[in-house]
Amino acid sequence: MGPACARLVLFAAVALLFTGLLPRALGKAGGGGAVNPQVAGICSKTPFPEVCKSTAGRHATKYPVIDNLAVLNMQVDAFSKRTAQARKHVAKSARTIPPAQAQALTFCDTMYMNTQDTIGAAQRAITFKDTGTAKIMLQLAVQDFDSCDRPFTQAGVPNPMGKFDKELNQMANNCMTLANMI
Repeated sequence: MGPACARLVLFAAVALLFTGLLPRALGKAGGGGAVNPQVAGICSKTPFPEVCKSTAGRHATKYPVIDNLAVLNMQVDAFSKRTAQARKHVAKSARTIPPAQAQALTFCDTMYMNTQDTIGAAQRAITFKDTGTAKIMLQLAVQDFDSCDRPFTQAGVPNPMGKFDKELNQMANNCMTLANMI
């Protein structure tokens, strides 16, 4: 490769880096490192593959074997962590919103706490490869956080947890699909 060609390649790489395309061109997930190709392949079979890759993909190095069960465990772990983040957001938001929303948030916090318990039950079922129980627990988790929106709708006020609920729903659907794959 001549000097002119090397400069051209270097210039192209710098241009891609500055436009934010280099991480995507290299298969990076949210800037957090390359997504294991096996994780990416399994995630591609879920309803929300980008969510799967960006959450489960972060944990691939913790697993000596990457298979459907490992990706399910990664996704359920990420689902659990995101639910905990939702509860923290509830606590933070409750201090700065009107009373009608604060009351509805208290209900959401209870639902997220139930979701955490249900995810724990799903994780135990997955350990024993009891996919039937795991799927039921994941479906119950969806019902728990989906019901968070109800008091906001009834009070006619915006739900500050809408973004979390959407992400949790996507993660739960990925988990249920992955559970069907083991």
